[in-house]
Amino acid sequence: MNYIRLFSIFSLVLFSCSKADLKVFEASDLMTEELRGKYIVINYWADWCPPCIREIPELNKLNKKFSKDLKVLLFNYDNLEGDELREQLKRFNVKVDSLEEDPRNIFGWDLPENLPVTFIIGTDGKLKHRLDGPQSYEGLVELLELI
Repeated sequence: MNYIRLFSIFSLVLFSCSKADLKVFEASDLMTEELRGKYIVINYWADWCPPCIREIPELNKLNKKFSKDLKVLLFNYDNLEGDELREQLKRFNVKVDSLEEDPRNIFGWDLPENLPVTFIIGTDGKLKHRLDGPQSYEGLVELLELI
């Protein structure tokens, strides 16, 4: 057996045994390693935060337009789950995946004290930006140099 084939088999076994670290609500869970090479945009939001609600269409648009370059994920600051989270996602027309667990445990940042907050993980898997306050589609596209 040649080394390339042996390495391929080893990689496949290792990858398939790895546990997903991003639990996604009503969708396939993700591994941060799978997203390497893409930007990850993680937004903390809540239904009691009007700027959060206003930026959801901006995040939907960003995810739709640049899905090959990035992954947009939301996390509900109030840790809603099940029917309650499903109802809010529907009510606010959220078209991006919602995380079930706080991503700060994976990426090592502090829980935001104010909302909305958006974290940008670079293509190398490292935190690049923390953006406090509502973001616009245009501002995010410019920041990520996607044009």
